[in-house]
Amino acid sequence: MRKVLCAISILLVALFMVSCAQPEHDHDHAAMQSGTIPVDEIFEYAAGQLSKSVAANQDAEAFPFYTNKETGAWETMDDSWWASGFFAGSLWLMYEHTGDDTWMTHAKKFTDTMDNQLSNKADADIGYRIINSYGNAYRLTKEDKYKDGLLEAAASLASRFNEKVGVVKAYDMDQWKMPILIDHMMNIELMFIGANIGGDAAWKAQAEEHSVNTVRTCIREDGSSIQVVDLDPDSGEVVGHHTLCGIDGDSAWSRGQGEGVYGFAIAYRETKNPAFLEAAKVLADYFLANLPEDKIAYWDMSDPNIPNVIRDASASSMTADGLLEMCSLMDDGAERDKYYEAAVEILESLWENYSTRGTNSQGIIDHASFQGKDAMGADTALVFGDYNFLSALLKYKRMQ
Repeated sequence: MRKVLCAISILLVALFMVSCAQPEHDHDHAAMQSGTIPVDEIFEYAAGQLSKSVAANQDAEAFPFYTNKETGAWETMDDSWWASGFFAGSLWLMYEHTGDDTWMTHAKKFTDTMDNQLSNKADADIGYRIINSYGNAYRLTKEDKYKDGLLEAAASLASRFNEKVGVVKAYDMDQWKMPILIDHMMNIELMFIGANIGGDAAWKAQAEEHSVNTVRTCIREDGSSIQVVDLDPDSGEVVGHHTLCGIDGDSAWSRGQGEGVYGFAIAYRETKNPAFLEAAKVLADYFLANLPEDKIAYWDMSDPNIPNVIRDASASSMTADGLLEMCSLMDDGAERDKYYEAAVEILESLWENYSTRGTNSQGIIDHASFQGKDAMGADTALVFGDYNFLSALLKYKRMQ
């Protein structure tokens, strides 16, 4: 922890300088207050799409991932896939919005079938699997079985924390020594949740130390992020930059950038460590400065073929969700207004220009991309893009 405390002051100065260096933007503050997003209309459409998706996956043992571009049906994965918890999460958000017990029944079915993942210590993606399923379940029902599940899962994630280096090891791979990912900042919330509901208090300190080391290693001076950073397991120093989803280790992969915004906003909410809010702002500023006119991100902001490349609507939905989380933690003022307006513009564009209306897709938001144009799940609906779109809409509604 001494390394953490010493690093914080350095991080704050560096991030403040990057934040100040971002370009100024003109803002229409009247638009921010307009409340033009038709949340009820969108959720009504989403209800139809989710109903079709539930009907097509009755056994609740196959979890939607991306939609087939020809049939519109969900291609599915088993519960060990990192994104398996997002569909249950969308069902829980539908229940939260409507209060209709039918959605709770569906959500419980897709949550309860994931119980064998609670003890999965194989990678750090347990956060994705469990926060959106069990996390929403406990938040909305307060049932003991979901609390117990969250505690078990948090312990599983914490078992991957390396005390010497101060990070949660992402994966066990022969080619990497101690990898951490910018996108895994969204997983780290599970340790905060666990500590908050009666688990080991050390989990919170470990999550904070991991977050500090992610700021130190995964954010470049210009505010872009590195998806995978490999660390020396003895010294904690960087030994390599890599990627699993972007162009390469030197690129600015859009979804990772958005997941960083969201993850650091959560880390700030849980710790009040100002370095994390500054990190979220720096990442957000880079993301917003590199958006095209319609506010929906190119799949990788370093792609040399921009603008003739695929988009990633899921990157924009995750970023909008993170921006609104940031705004809920910031004091009123021009800076908060800037981020709020940006989130609203993204959500408006997602609905008006990128929804699946008029198509055969079972998803909600189209033109998301898991990786590059030749990979699976390219330029289609992705389950996490839908989830974060709905999550951001609920945040927006609460802020009206």
